[in-house]
Amino acid sequence: MTRETSEQPPEIAEVLARWQETWPTALQLWNPYVSLREPQWCLTTAEAREAGLQDSFAMIRLRGLAVVVDLETVRKLRVENYALQVLAHEIGHHLLVPANLYDYAGLMMRVRLALAGIEDRAPLVANLYADLLINDRLQRTMGQDMASLYRHLREKGIGETRIFLWYMRIYELLWSLPRGFLSCDKSEPVLDADASLGASVLRSFARDWLDGAGRFAMLAYPYLIEDALHQQALREFAHLSDITSAGVGAELPAGMAEIPSSVFDGIVDPREEVLQNAPNHQEADSPGRAKPGSLTAIIPGSDASTGPQQRYMQPGIYVDLMRQIHPDVDEDRLIGRYYRDVVTPHLVPFPVEALGELSGDVLPEGTDPWEPGDPIEDLDWFESALLSPIVIPGVTTRRRVYAEDIAEPEKEKPYHLYVGIDCSGSMHNPRRTFSWPVCAGALVSLSALRVGARVMACLSGEPGSFMETRGFIKEENEVLRVLTSYLGTGYAFGIPRLETEHLQNAKEKTHLLIVTDDDIFSMLAAPRSDGQTNYDIAEQALRRAGGGGTLVLHARAEWRPQEAERLRQMGWVIHYVTDENALFDFAKAFANRFYRSQGNPTCKRP
Repeated sequence: MTRETSEQPPEIAEVLARWQETWPTALQLWNPYVSLREPQWCLTTAEAREAGLQDSFAMIRLRGLAVVVDLETVRKLRVENYALQVLAHEIGHHLLVPANLYDYAGLMMRVRLALAGIEDRAPLVANLYADLLINDRLQRTMGQDMASLYRHLREKGIGETRIFLWYMRIYELLWSLPRGFLSCDKSEPVLDADASLGASVLRSFARDWLDGAGRFAMLAYPYLIEDALHQQALREFAHLSDITSAGVGAELPAGMAEIPSSVFDGIVDPREEVLQNAPNHQEADSPGRAKPGSLTAIIPGSDASTGPQQRYMQPGIYVDLMRQIHPDVDEDRLIGRYYRDVVTPHLVPFPVEALGELSGDVLPEGTDPWEPGDPIEDLDWFESALLSPIVIPGVTTRRRVYAEDIAEPEKEKPYHLYVGIDCSGSMHNPRRTFSWPVCAGALVSLSALRVGARVMACLSGEPGSFMETRGFIKEENEVLRVLTSYLGTGYAFGIPRLETEHLQNAKEKTHLLIVTDDDIFSMLAAPRSDGQTNYDIAEQALRRAGGGGTLVLHARAEWRPQEAERLRQMGWVIHYVTDENALFDFAKAFANRFYRSQGNPTCKRP
């Protein structure tokens, strides 16, 4: 089954010509209607490095549906005779696994959940799983001799770790190859059993491959748990790692912060499934096997899931996941995308313009062609003569078109929004753990922006520091960047922030929304050098804004009742929450009250 190779590799130009000629054939293997642009042929490894290809001789990029081939490494490994298999394999990554960035992120999510505690191994395991699925399709369905390619690479001395032997043993079982054809007969009973389970997962989930990813990762877990084994495996699989950088440069998919409930159904150790179904089952430790109960840290409702209805991963985990897909992505964008994903299902709908009533007035709207058969009284002789002095019915003849005037509905502008979030030392870092205050601020802010209002966001932890947008803006990313930052200073939101010139010079009515806790009363009572109190500042800001103010306190109503009443006398509305989760319900109600459009462009006022 192996192919003969000459002692000396062919010249690079010959390899290039041969592989270019093979590319259309590789496309035909999958589908005669598939159209992918020709790969980027790198004649040197240095050129391949510049293109992002590190140690492998081929890879894909999901951005632009690209394939990159390092022809120098192809010659070095003497795989120039396997052009069809290699190119068909890379095409399979674009058409089968992972196929697109969304499914690639879903694959990585499932693998990471299964590799609890060693999530940094996820790119390698995801690559192995994807390669198995594609190679099995090529070998069994498309008649490609993938076994010879891997036999050739194995003879180059690649692979001595147990995970490499397990991986090759899976191929032997999938393709009914003799023991040792790929694994060099170094297998053992435990490894054989795991390989048999791996082959079963591959066959059972060949079509619904996302559902099998967690099971496959659970099988790989014990072979990668030690750092030294992982590092050695990375070196051994380096030439086969062709999707670990697939997401670089691509626009990250939305909606990946949510963990679908079905995902947890697939995070199952096949070993335990077999043991539980076996007669006279008794729990026992086996060398190299995962212990029962290893999934207790990732079941729904645990620390791995948070947010509304416990459906979202922690923001720190989300950032780690996305950086494994796209290592160069900006963290501000990631965190903003995370909280946008969480609140998007709860935003107010986009406003819908309502048609006004017909006024009864008829207005001319121009002309249309007049054709024989149309009423003669519709013929506009003046417009026809302007078009041509020679009247040709149906060619130069025109008729006047009229329409009834529609009264425009009154458009009331939505209130602009000033949203201030307490970011003192008592608040969580929204970039590491889920923050309900930030989530509430994001929901209200994005709802306001959606209906055309402007938003000014401010983080404040004072005495200490603050961060705010450049006044009232319509830029979602900038608002989210401020809201999702972290200060961790002071003890409360700084009321002096309301003295900003952007509020003093506000030309449109603005609503003030501040999310903090009962320490705000200490801030309000703090002395000032100008003889005023922060109560005075709060009252002046409310008057200048003109659209009212809401103070959301994480406190109980019976705490500091006199101070709260003083604020109410000024016109502030105080809303108490005793559980941070309730902030989200408040934010939804607030957004609906101020910014929800009821079939017309006006917004409800308080």
